[in-house]
Formats: sequence, C-alpha cells, structure tokens
Amino acid sequence: MNEVLRAIRERRSIRMFKPDPVEPEKVEAILEAGRWAPSGRNTQPWRFVVVESKEKREELGRLVTQMDMVRTAPVTIAVLLDTTAGYDRVKDLQAIGACAQNMLLAAHSLGLGACWIGRVKDDQVEKVLGAKEHEELMMLIPIGYPAERPPERDRLPLDSLVRRI
Repeated sequence: MNEVLRAIRERRSIRMFKPDPVEPEKVEAILEAGRWAPSGRNTQPWRFVVVESKEKREELGRLVTQMDMVRTAPVTIAVLLDTTAGYDRVKDLQAIGACAQNMLLAAHSLGLGACWIGRVKDDQVEKVLGAKEHEELMMLIPIGYPAERPPERDRLPLDSLVRRI
C-alpha cells in the first residue's frame, strides 16, 4: 500500500503521552505540513501558537481538561483562524480542517502521536495563547511520543457512504 494511504489508515488519536521532549525539527516539520494545506484563493487563514513551556501547559490544562492531554503532552499547537486573512468563512474553516489533518498525518509519520481537541472560540484559552483580536481558536493539537496504541476502529462500509450517479 502507498505510504500516504497507509498513514491515513494507521493514524490514531493519541491521548496519552510519554514525558520525552519532542525534537524542535519535528515540531517545525509538523508546522510546515500545516502551512502547505490547501486554502481557497491561497489565503492561508491559519495561525499557530506553539505551547511548550510547562507553565503555559499547566495554565491551559486547567481550562482544557480532556484527559489532561494538554498538561501531559510536551507540545501543544493551537490552530487559530485569522479572520482578516480569508474571504469566505465556510471555505476558511474547511482549509483549517485540511491544515489540521496535514499536521496530524505529519506527526504520525514522524513517530509522534497527536489528538485534535475541537476547542473553538474560547475566550479564556485565547487569552492564555495571546490570540489577537482577529484570531479565533479552532483547535488544540497536543503532540508527543505515544504512551498508548489504540486499536483500529470500525468504519462504515463504502457502499453505505457512496452514491454513484
């Protein structure tokens, strides 16, 4: 099977992380993968905040409690929508989704685990992140070396999802 298709099938949401630090070059590679996502009219409406300091991870962890992922992952990348960069909100949100998927697949391909936390437009979290007035939180992506290996989950069969006309 093609390596991209294999990565798509094998990637899992990782919610438990080892305490090992993530190499800076891997973080940069993940950010690059997000940067190269498609966007309508090439507006690139995403902005990133990389949260690495223990203090900021603790502060965010008090606000975002999902399985303590933000506190325990060595890195969390916040993906923000720059509302001044895009031209159509629906297309901009679709682009943000493509950006996130690129980042999740990049993390997986580098031997890291990640999880998409759909925290949206949270004033308290945005304040901790230092978001600008025209930036809206779209998601948090905790990243680290996996401390778990979730099993493959079932998918609906294609014939129940596809109509051909």
